[in-house]
Amino acid sequence: MADEPELPVAQLTSLVLFVLSSVFAVYLASIAMQYSPSVAATSTTSGLGYVVYYLVAALVFSFLLIYLSKRYKLNFLKWLFIAVIGLVVFMVWNYLGLVIANTIAEYYAIIIAAPVIMVLAMIFNNKWYVVNIAGFFLTSGIAFLLGLFLGIWAAAIFLALFAVYDYISVYKTKHMVGLAKIAIDRDLPMLFVFPTDFSKKIEKIEIGEDGIEGHTAMALGFGDVAFPGIMVVASAIFGMKIGHFLPFFLLPLIGGVVGMIYLVLGNVKKPAPGLPFLNTGVIAGTLLSYLIFVIIL
Repeated sequence: MADEPELPVAQLTSLVLFVLSSVFAVYLASIAMQYSPSVAATSTTSGLGYVVYYLVAALVFSFLLIYLSKRYKLNFLKWLFIAVIGLVVFMVWNYLGLVIANTIAEYYAIIIAAPVIMVLAMIFNNKWYVVNIAGFFLTSGIAFLLGLFLGIWAAAIFLALFAVYDYISVYKTKHMVGLAKIAIDRDLPMLFVFPTDFSKKIEKIEIGEDGIEGHTAMALGFGDVAFPGIMVVASAIFGMKIGHFLPFFLLPLIGGVVGMIYLVLGNVKKPAPGLPFLNTGVIAGTLLSYLIFVIIL
């Protein structure tokens, strides 16, 4: 979900973050395939059977979180989210450590220190920029792991279903807007926050009918960066296997950027669902790559 800012700096920052997250996820996938090629999807439909389970899990989680938040303080949720982020950061640095460390001792020091530092930063200095850094590792890690596991057609179906879900949850049931409000009210690390002016301090932000009140910042859900990144990774891996890595990496990424530009700069009612625009872009980029380099050539 994205909220309309007044100055272009927020939009540009969100675009840069999306690109960096997807590129980083593909880099992590290349490391994983270098050390263990068998971990990648074995067919274009690998993981298709799990797509429905992921969607159901998202629905259950969303409604359960909203229901419980109205009845209880749920202070433990912040710790749960921090723990999940710490786990994903640990998994990310498991692979980064393979190319950074020169010794076994360095490797274990890196994979332990990185998540510990991230968790401590979120506990003792839970500012918007700390959450953004944590979100970067989380979204890159999720995109990397699921993109590695899902074949390109399974990933396309996965993203298409979640795009529909995102549209309904923002414009129809509006429970995704409620989730964003809960994330802000309970200080849960679920959203990227991009200031419209880095020279001004962001105070407590609130989401109204037209987005973030006061338009001092733009908010973007972690899922709006992670989900299209899944398609970029899955497509890049497929391209790598058939000898056309570059187009299968660049075209979905460009499609995602186009979707992001339309989301943050286009005449879209805010708050807006991000996945219909972003997922459509990366899926279109993948389909175009497949049409040119598999069917035509």
